[in-house]
Amino acid sequence: GHQKLTLLRFSAAGELTAGSESEGLEQPLDRENLDQIFAKLSKQPVAENDAGPRQAIQTALSLPEPAVEETRLVYLISDFRREQWHESQETTELLSQLRDQAAQLQLIQCVDATRPNLAIIGLEPESGIRAAGVETWMQLTIANFGERPATAVTATLLQDGHKLPAVQFEEIPPGEAVTRRARVTFASPGAHQLQATLSNVQGKQGDAVAIDNTRYFACTVPQEFPVLLIDASREGDDGYYLRTALSPGGNSKPGWNPQVQRPEFLRQHDQLSQFAAICLLDVPRLDESEVQAMERYVEQGGGLAILLGHRVQRPFYNERLYRDGEGLFPVAIDVPKQLLTLAEQQTPDIEVSDHPLFRIFGGQRNSFLGVAAVNFYYGVDADWRIPEDGNVAVLARLRNGAPYVVDKQYGAGRVVTQLSKLSPLKSELGSWSNWSLNPVFPVYANELIGYLSASRRQLAQRQVGAEIVLEFPEADYEPEAEIRMPRSKGSEVQTVTPQVDNGKYVVNAGSSNVSGVWEVELRPRDGDVERRLFAVNVPPAEGDLHHLDREGLAKKLKGLEYEFSLASQLTPEGTSFAGFQLGDTLLYLLLVTLIVEQWLAYKTSYHTRPSNNA
Repeated sequence: GHQKLTLLRFSAAGELTAGSESEGLEQPLDRENLDQIFAKLSKQPVAENDAGPRQAIQTALSLPEPAVEETRLVYLISDFRREQWHESQETTELLSQLRDQAAQLQLIQCVDATRPNLAIIGLEPESGIRAAGVETWMQLTIANFGERPATAVTATLLQDGHKLPAVQFEEIPPGEAVTRRARVTFASPGAHQLQATLSNVQGKQGDAVAIDNTRYFACTVPQEFPVLLIDASREGDDGYYLRTALSPGGNSKPGWNPQVQRPEFLRQHDQLSQFAAICLLDVPRLDESEVQAMERYVEQGGGLAILLGHRVQRPFYNERLYRDGEGLFPVAIDVPKQLLTLAEQQTPDIEVSDHPLFRIFGGQRNSFLGVAAVNFYYGVDADWRIPEDGNVAVLARLRNGAPYVVDKQYGAGRVVTQLSKLSPLKSELGSWSNWSLNPVFPVYANELIGYLSASRRQLAQRQVGAEIVLEFPEADYEPEAEIRMPRSKGSEVQTVTPQVDNGKYVVNAGSSNVSGVWEVELRPRDGDVERRLFAVNVPPAEGDLHHLDREGLAKKLKGLEYEFSLASQLTPEGTSFAGFQLGDTLLYLLLVTLIVEQWLAYKTSYHTRPSNNA
């Protein structure tokens, strides 16, 4: 008969728009076209995106209605991933609409069991990327989507093409993810990349998907990060101690560029966004525009440290910065108090939590906390309690239980408050503490700024399918960009002319359809070629191969009329006719035809009636 085939692949259904061509749209079902379709499918690379059935069903619903004399049959071939089907009510509703347009709906499952699989689902800096020459801790996370423990797993690391020490995972329990740390140093400013690959699972029975065994990271490393220190002390001593700790000079390369300014600098609101973190040191108060500027800065991912002192105006902090828990400040403060020294006191003045900010104090028998002395601090209001929403945490307390260092999540950023003056010099009350004279204070100060600035130093995590868009100033660059896809040869470079938008060039490399590190080369009007790298990874959930079986689908699709089959049952080995591998429909039609032929032969032939005599 006049049969036609429309073939929609999940990964390509979104590309089929009105009037566009498809390799399998309304094609006559004859031997020549079948051969062409098989040839195209055999050469089709495995898609790396997380395309599910929803968009393909939507595309099928948008196809022209069948003619009156036509009968439409729908075959949906899938592994029926649990993640894509179990919670998707929309997919079920769309499938029901498609069933109403068809004479028959066949669900064909192409897997008969859930395969074990390991996947690298994370490769990112622990607390934001650091500056050139500064050691960065990277976190590498591997998930075990199988039903058995995975042991002795090794991941190799490549930094800009050079091997780093491998990362070992002794055991990854089933259904869990394990994270290990690795040290990386990007020695020079500019674009760098990192690649992690599972090295001992390829071809093993314990890993079914190869594409998620590799994960990529890319960044542009600066020479240093600017940090703003707003010092309101008369002598400028708070800023001196913190600036010295962050940038001691000599051969040390902490990667920070601290700039000490007076409070008036905050009136330059447009300059605040350039700083990785901002510290307010003994600042009495801010005007309303400055408060709003600081709130915007933190809400958008900035980090703010507030270190109190004797010049602080308590009513302003409580009424405008704390604002019944809605403002930047995490606590309502009381008057300054003295930490009394008790006879034969053995407990350190400061007790720290296991927060990464105080990692330097952990695991030491003779802790540096023993030499930290606190004389004065701001108490908290007697009615203040830690909020139940989890946005506020006390990171360090004094030996009398009073909060000393308090952390607050505010929008996308953080605020860390120290309820004591930083400088050890005497004030009107006397010396507040010797905290800044502690031998490890420089380490603590670097960890503090690293923690506060982590959000601003994180890089966008792109997944396959996301668009790669780049903006750069029109005045500084030539109107040309070259784009190189991952795993492409040197000659496969796409040259594009950027669009102009409000004094900026905009380059849109389109949808990233393969994982890896994408490279964009720009040409500054003055200087050498500039490289920008973008890491694109497969979606982490794609490694979870758990699927819905016949019973699971029946519960999910309750009320929907369909037929279910396993692909392995429909295409048994060795079913062929005259050297041609029969398709499922053709095979069944042939069997029915043979049965009907036998029945007709029997009914139309002559048969001798058997005798009733013995």
